[in-house]
Amino acid sequence: MKKIIFTLLLVSMSTLIVDAQEWITYKSTELGYSARFPVEPEFQTQGVSTAVGELQMKMAMATPNTEDDDNLIYSVIRSEYPGEGFIDATDDFIKNVLDGAIEGAVTNVQGTKIYDESVSFNNYPARYVKIEITGAFLYLNAYLVENMIYITQVICTPENDKNTSIKKFQESFELIKVK
Repeated sequence: MKKIIFTLLLVSMSTLIVDAQEWITYKSTELGYSARFPVEPEFQTQGVSTAVGELQMKMAMATPNTEDDDNLIYSVIRSEYPGEGFIDATDDFIKNVLDGAIEGAVTNVQGTKIYDESVSFNNYPARYVKIEITGAFLYLNAYLVENMIYITQVICTPENDKNTSIKKFQESFELIKVK
C-alpha cells in the first residue's frame, strides 16, 4: 500500500513540476502578436510561392527538449497578403483564403485532416484544425486579420496527443493593436 501511495505521489509531483515550468512571453509589436512559449523561440523569414505571388512567412519557432515537454514544436507564423484583394472582401473570398492556407499546410506535411472548425477570434475569421502526419499530430489555428494571416502550430507525437500544453500555447496567442 505504501508503494502505491508513494508512486501516486511521485507521479503527481512530476506533473506539477511540468505544469509549473515557466513559459516565456514573446511579444512582437512589429508583427502584432504575443504568445507564450515553453522555451525561447528562434526567428526566421522564409519566402513561399502562392497563387497571389511570393509571400514572406515570419516565424517564431520553439523546439523544447522532449524530456521536458510533451510537444516537439511550437510556432507562430505571420504572412501578409497583398492588401488590394481584401478591400470589400466577401465571405466567400475570406473562406477561400483560409481554405488555401489549410489545404497548403495539409499538402506540405503530406497529412490528413482530422477536424477543421470555423470559428471567430476577436471578431476575425479563424479555423482550428488538427492534421495527422507521419508519426505525429499537427494542431494548427489560422486567424485572418484583414490581409494578414497568423498561424499557431503545435506538433506532438501520438502518445502525447491532447496534452495540456497544446491548449496552453494556442490560448496564449493574442493580437496586439499596433498603429
